[in-house]
Amino acid sequence: MLLAMSFRRPPIVITLLLVFAIPLLYALFTNHAWEDYYITLRASRNLVEGHGLVFNPGEHVHSFTSPLGVLVPAFFTWITGANHEIAALWCFRVLNAGLLCASALLVWRRFDTLGIGPLSRCFFYGVAFADSKLVEFSMNGMETAILVFFTLLLWSELEHRPAPRIPAIAAACAGLLWTRPDAFIIAGALLVPHLIFREQRKDSATIRWRPIVIGILIGGACYVPWFTWAWWYYGSPIPNTIIAKAQVTPPFHPMSFLWIPKQLLLGDSMLMDLFLPAYWFYGNWSASLRYFAVILSTIAVFLWLIPRLPAPGKRLSLTLFLGMFYICAIILFPWYSPPWMLVAALALACSLNHVIGTFREKRRQTLAVVLRVGAVAAVAIQLLTLAAVGWEMRIQQRIIEDGIRKDIGLWLRASAQKGDTVFMECLGYIGYYSQLKTYDYPGLSSPEVVSAIKGGSRRFAEVIALLKPTWLVLRPFEIADPGKPENAALLDYEVVREWDGRAKLDAIAILPGRSWLEHDARFIVLRRKSPEPRVSATRAADSAGKAQP
Repeated sequence: MLLAMSFRRPPIVITLLLVFAIPLLYALFTNHAWEDYYITLRASRNLVEGHGLVFNPGEHVHSFTSPLGVLVPAFFTWITGANHEIAALWCFRVLNAGLLCASALLVWRRFDTLGIGPLSRCFFYGVAFADSKLVEFSMNGMETAILVFFTLLLWSELEHRPAPRIPAIAAACAGLLWTRPDAFIIAGALLVPHLIFREQRKDSATIRWRPIVIGILIGGACYVPWFTWAWWYYGSPIPNTIIAKAQVTPPFHPMSFLWIPKQLLLGDSMLMDLFLPAYWFYGNWSASLRYFAVILSTIAVFLWLIPRLPAPGKRLSLTLFLGMFYICAIILFPWYSPPWMLVAALALACSLNHVIGTFREKRRQTLAVVLRVGAVAAVAIQLLTLAAVGWEMRIQQRIIEDGIRKDIGLWLRASAQKGDTVFMECLGYIGYYSQLKTYDYPGLSSPEVVSAIKGGSRRFAEVIALLKPTWLVLRPFEIADPGKPENAALLDYEVVREWDGRAKLDAIAILPGRSWLEHDARFIVLRRKSPEPRVSATRAADSAGKAQP
């Protein structure tokens, strides 16, 4: 009934249509499929084809992180057929657009109960659902939209009065765990502030904990079957992807946590990534975007310190403050950001609603106008950034993904012999389309590489010397100088072919994020020498221009 009442109001109908349509139009324009999606898709396809949920048939390696992120594509692959990757991806995209739409509806209905006004709603939906990383990683094959939906379901239910409902809490907690094993962190960060700021409004009762505790227990129990099966099937409940990344993650000293808030205030924190394009730090983005991101993230993370701010806004701000210590302690891949970005946008929207109401009561019209202009400007910046990222990803897909990485994978599949192996860093397209046994760095699909790194072989040349793969697919800067004794293993390889998309990138006059695309614009393929070598590995190093650090 409440749903039907919501749909009779034009603003929510228009909002939901935009939230559903914009990501799909973005996907239609860019056709971008993320590199990591193809890592997961190889396991999904192997499952459909009867080889098990594995990357390399016969090897029980947990080569993906998200259970739903691999099972949902497997389901769509089963429906469309294993050789119809694009059709399966479009099914996934439509599902994700629907989940974003459902997320928007959850927030709208909760805003109704919290008394959030039109301007604050426009600010939230404009900043949040036009965010470039949210749109991009909801459409490119990642599990972002699923994670966002369950995050907002949990937040909305924790704010439900008179009490949160057990089924919704259980569904949110189970969904978060099934989406990402580390999602309990964002769940805990949402929950803890209710212990501190317990009042929703002056006339409301404190939160009731019994349904929350029961819901959490039921949600956790729903994850136990996967946890148990993964332990039995892979030999460990911890994904190999997490183990591999942990080997190359820089150590974070506990005392460093004390400096995280200071770094944010100085504009030197990973938290500002929440409102920036993916891999912005490669360059070719306006410096004003960084100031914009620093302002939004800094305000959002410290709002909970304002005494008269209503409790819902304080809880959201404190959630972000707690999450900041996790975000700044890990390698923040861009698809990790959107749930935290939404928490920040919610905190800002709730606070904006309160401040504008206060200014209106005190008849401070000038300040109210300044806030309105700022809110509109923030939405405009997000929309312009989304358009720029859309153009960047369209070029990325055409020149880099389809023109280079996919083509390398198909070429290897046609050129390699049975039993050949390949070593590279970028596992997705090349690994999926080559269908070879892979040694990737840092070992997402290959425990052999993880063991090599644990044993001290941290450089590419050292891993290659230990594992002796048949093929190498390397960017020029990843090729070490074979003239040095520690890189002698590279003398066993010869250059076979090179892919270079730099000229095509240079021909494009306006290209935001150009440096990131140039990072992946050139690859060299090497093969272990036959008894009569044709081309020396020294040529590869000379062609590379610089050695691997």
